[in-house]
Amino acid sequence: MSGRLSTAKGRGRREPPFSRTLTLTAQGLVHTLERADEPTRRGGSTVVTATIVGSFLVRLGGAATGVMLGLLLSSMHRRGMAYSSAMVVSLLMASFYLSELVGAPVAGLLIDRRGLRPLLLGGPIFGVIATVLIAIPSHVILLTAARLLQGLTTACTVPAALAFLSDDRQVGEGSRGRIMGFFEAGSIGGLAIGYTLGGLLWDLLHRDGFWDLIVVYGIAVGLFAFVKATGASKVKRPPSATWRAVRRTGDLIPAWLALSAAAGLWFGQAAYQLSGAHPRAEQLLTHGLSGSTIGVIFGAYTLLFASGTIGWGYFIGRLSTTTAMRVGTLGVVASSIALLGLNHARGFAGLLFVASLALGVVSLAVETAFTPAALTLLASRSDTVPEGRGTVMGVYSMLLGAGQLIGAAFGGLFAMPWGVDGLVFATLILGAIGLFTVPQTGILDGAFSPSPPLRAQEGR
Repeated sequence: MSGRLSTAKGRGRREPPFSRTLTLTAQGLVHTLERADEPTRRGGSTVVTATIVGSFLVRLGGAATGVMLGLLLSSMHRRGMAYSSAMVVSLLMASFYLSELVGAPVAGLLIDRRGLRPLLLGGPIFGVIATVLIAIPSHVILLTAARLLQGLTTACTVPAALAFLSDDRQVGEGSRGRIMGFFEAGSIGGLAIGYTLGGLLWDLLHRDGFWDLIVVYGIAVGLFAFVKATGASKVKRPPSATWRAVRRTGDLIPAWLALSAAAGLWFGQAAYQLSGAHPRAEQLLTHGLSGSTIGVIFGAYTLLFASGTIGWGYFIGRLSTTTAMRVGTLGVVASSIALLGLNHARGFAGLLFVASLALGVVSLAVETAFTPAALTLLASRSDTVPEGRGTVMGVYSMLLGAGQLIGAAFGGLFAMPWGVDGLVFATLILGAIGLFTVPQTGILDGAFSPSPPLRAQEGR
């Protein structure tokens, strides 16, 4: 068998069934966000809305592609085709995160020097090209190139959107917190809908479903075209000042990497393992689920995660960020115990399954404390260098990409010999690392005081 990945014969190209639905969804989000922003309009709410909805669609397209790619490789493996093992899944998923890891800091520097609009437009264009490469029967090398391009999609879009939305000059004084809340909700909502849509598209259209995702990126390009942000800052700041601020995020790195790696383990391997690529008699979660069911599981998980994140956002001002981040890591450990119980239940019922499911829901609500606390701490650091905001906010994508790269790369090593149990064991290790490496000092009310050297530079 050669390295070419072919689709089933006789399947003609169909008209995209979700194109109109996606368009109407985007229009509905635009209308909702514009109404929410009504009290603080200054003639720029359309641009803010376009940025949030465009970012939502980029997240949606990336999530759907990841689920469908895992299901594609699982289907190929069951038919005995080459280049479809768990290690290939890890390679393709790791390619995405490697590209995001390398691309995010570069994108941040380009934003500060050249402006953010080229990055906003370039991101979804990379997504269109990547989706075409996946949709056509292609060699595994081309699939790897496609995943690298998809990583650049996120690396370009997220820092640019965050730099724009976190700048009071662009969104209006006093409205940044609310706007950033909409951005985070839109990002998580995009992931939730993308995971669900990916499973549905695969069940209905199989590989032809990738063509529908081009519509998603096309709408995102159209929305980002509305963004007429100012170019690079005219106030020049020594590179050492930006580097000093970025370096001060170093205490966030170990814990954030560990938890992002745990997410990378599951987002990289879950669709492959849950679809029954390697059934194991003693592991319930490897017996084989449909693409639609897997998509619904991903969607439910992400919506619950979004709800927990929003809920914890109201408590971050009352708890120190250190406390909230430590609570979140404890939730990851508890989630691992719940997954182990679900995997060894005798069926999708019974006391062990129900108890483990209940523990899983509670622990998920607990683990969502980490993200808003970490983002609050990072955003406060970005305020110390407003002219280098793109670089600092690029750290968010860099840490997310690096952690998920580690998880995706090592996921196959744990999954091949031990299946879902291996993923659970790896998650427990990463959760423990996160728990013991949470920053010892945080902020109580979201404020962050620049160090004396940075304060002196601010006054110049």
